[in-house]
Amino acid sequence: MDGNGGRAESRNVPLSVITGRRDLGLRTVVDAGDPGITWAVASELADPAAYLRGGELLLTAGINLSEGSAQVRDYVASLVGVGVGAVGFGVAPVHRSVPAPLVEQCRAQGLPLLEVPVSAPFAAVSRAVGEELEERHMRDVRRLGEAHQELALAVGAPAPVERVLAVLALSLGGWAVHVSSDPALPSHRTPSAPVPSGTELRSLIDKLNDPSGPRSAKAVDGGDEVFLHTVGAPPERRGVVLVGRPEPLGVTDRAVLRTATALLDLLARTGSDEPPVPGPVITGLLLDGGLGVRAAAGLAELADTRAGGPRSPASLPVHADHGTDPRCGGGRAPSDGTDTYRALRAVPVLRGRYSAPGDLPLETRLVDRVPGTGEVRTPSVRAVIADRGENAHRQHLDLLLSHGWVAALGPPASPEGLPGSDRRAAALLVRARATGTPLLWTQETDPFEALLDPAAAASLSSELLGPLAEHTGTARSLRRTLRTWLARHGNWDRTAADLGVHRNSVRYRIGRIERDLGVDLSDPERRMRLWFALGRHDPEG
Repeated sequence: MDGNGGRAESRNVPLSVITGRRDLGLRTVVDAGDPGITWAVASELADPAAYLRGGELLLTAGINLSEGSAQVRDYVASLVGVGVGAVGFGVAPVHRSVPAPLVEQCRAQGLPLLEVPVSAPFAAVSRAVGEELEERHMRDVRRLGEAHQELALAVGAPAPVERVLAVLALSLGGWAVHVSSDPALPSHRTPSAPVPSGTELRSLIDKLNDPSGPRSAKAVDGGDEVFLHTVGAPPERRGVVLVGRPEPLGVTDRAVLRTATALLDLLARTGSDEPPVPGPVITGLLLDGGLGVRAAAGLAELADTRAGGPRSPASLPVHADHGTDPRCGGGRAPSDGTDTYRALRAVPVLRGRYSAPGDLPLETRLVDRVPGTGEVRTPSVRAVIADRGENAHRQHLDLLLSHGWVAALGPPASPEGLPGSDRRAAALLVRARATGTPLLWTQETDPFEALLDPAAAASLSSELLGPLAEHTGTARSLRRTLRTWLARHGNWDRTAADLGVHRNSVRYRIGRIERDLGVDLSDPERRMRLWFALGRHDPEG
């Protein structure tokens, strides 16, 4: 039985895909199956097993390979013991061919062995493995996005539970069943799904429906791997979803299953006369001009989707009045954090890969994803998230940055103060984007930020920077030099050390900046203006 903390599955690429690449010219010397390769590692250690995790394609030229049969046997045995996927032997510069003792022991112990020709450097083999792994990762990302889109459409279709199960089964290439925690309610299943009547399956379903039981489990039934997952979280579990197919579920499959169970939980909540969770929020905003008690409770649940994070609407305290606070956009002041929120703005980092907006760990359902427009076509995201303290928010911003997105968070606000929080987040994002560093609005944040229109600030910054605002390598280098020099208060040696250049190069660049801009950087007001401009320069403007 698997709990929530199961070990993450490794991504790998079949060895046959690597050997099938004609650009490498690899030759199979010992064919011992088609293991999954997790990475390619070059090592000439006499005993590299201690530094390997399993699944690697070990590349070696045999520099320290012993000629004794007993030593070669032990060498291969240690690799098999740690789970190495295959060995790639380079026939240069030490050996002209793969040594016979190595071929004999790999064949005897079932370890695939490849000959790597002179024309294929180890670096090329490693890059090829990386390319194939990346291709499979991107394929999984695309499949995950398509499955999420289909599941979202299924929720609004007639008979949504049956439709969600159908999409789930099609995406995973198997069958799906939803068994309600209420025995009086009917089960739902896809056409090919069996009736879960086995003793083991029934026992697992009962355990998962227990509020103190696990959230997921695995079993084998009728030749299928069956994966079970609860719908809803303790103490209100609303049944169990079973999916089955001959192969185990992978990382992407589990992500699709988690999304499906979350949607089935939402559908279960709306099965009575109560409207869907977003209903009171949207109705309160559009019709009442504000959020009432029920609407505020619904907002709290939508704004925090972390595991164990959303609070039960019935138990959520809602305060009638907190007084006004200008930091919250003229709305009510934040109270004790139980019903305060922050507006988030985020855009992708200019260079490098970034996750699709729909794949970001925003931890909220209140998200507005804006597709890219214009020549640059950069998407953007804004969201409402529950306020949970500066330390937690800084970790969340770092997590978004690891996905290739730089974000800014406005100050905490009551629901009525969110427009003000959003304006401050937008102003802060201009500086975060320019510096490439996530920013969080705190009490120490420059109060003038709230007075700055982001578009006007970006336009003024480009005007002040002049030729330094151009999209050229030289302009970027000069901007970086000026930013570092100003941060170091004009210290030539410390600036040179930070940039990794000679101090004379720093002097030359600063002199060029003064000539190009027609300014004297010994003037503190000029330095202040340029510091302002660098902190708010739109990298794409």
